[in-house]
Amino acid sequence: MTDPDVPVFTTTSSNRTITVTATDAGQIIELRFEAAEYGRGAAALAAEIVRLAQRCTLLARARRREALAAFGLADVLLDRLGLPDPHTVAAELARLDAPSADTTPHSWVRAR
Repeated sequence: MTDPDVPVFTTTSSNRTITVTATDAGQIIELRFEAAEYGRGAAALAAEIVRLAQRCTLLARARRREALAAFGLADVLLDRLGLPDPHTVAAELARLDAPSADTTPHSWVRAR
């Protein structure tokens, strides 16, 4: 259980088989995945968990920025705290969600 003042965010994989909840500090506080994910292999499963955790952390940090801005903290201070602005969030989400060679499905089955 986390402190109610600590921003957290939950995100789910595109196929809805992995769900990660993490704090704005990057601490994973909940992880759920279906047994079928074991078939992907350990490296692929770990990579997807890390990607989802990074996504959660980014969005939780954006949530913290919004909360502090609502209290009147100036943008310059929020920037100094390293909290992402909406443009940074959009760019980072695009980077995290972009398909890459590491996220392509791997299988031991070969085409003939």
